[in-house]
Amino acid sequence: DEAGGIVESRGDKAVGREGSSIAGGLTVGMIALNSHRDIAVAASTNGLGFKIPGRIGDAAIPGAGAHADGSVGAAVATGDGDIMSVYLPAFRAVEHMAQGMTPTEACEEALRYVRGKQPAATGALVCANIYGEYGAAKIGSRSFFYSVRNVKMSSTRINNI
Repeated sequence: DEAGGIVESRGDKAVGREGSSIAGGLTVGMIALNSHRDIAVAASTNGLGFKIPGRIGDAAIPGAGAHADGSVGAAVATGDGDIMSVYLPAFRAVEHMAQGMTPTEACEEALRYVRGKQPAATGALVCANIYGEYGAAKIGSRSFFYSVRNVKMSSTRINNI
């Protein structure tokens, strides 16, 4: 599709509660957009190293690991699932885009809210709107990578924030 594209988020490495290294990040999220401005989002978590026993992962909680609104755009999040599940940064970011923010501004504002509630929180957000614009933001010092591809690109672009 001419306007279509895919945005994928994935962290680089994290250390779990038991000190075990988790390669590839905690959550893999994807936003897909076609030329008709149909947008979809998906997320999967491997956050066992951070998971509190008895809790489901944040990817399964609407607005925590992923959120989409077909009239606005979508967001995917990664970070401490217990924090993401409470503050719903993906939902907040999409709502910020609905209020007129760019994808980057929406990511930054949603994470600013999380950081205001949990000063030691770490995580990242990737957003895309239905016009194919995208952006990302993170809190914490850990590197965060996300990739983007659309029909106008000859290869996938990997971004580090």
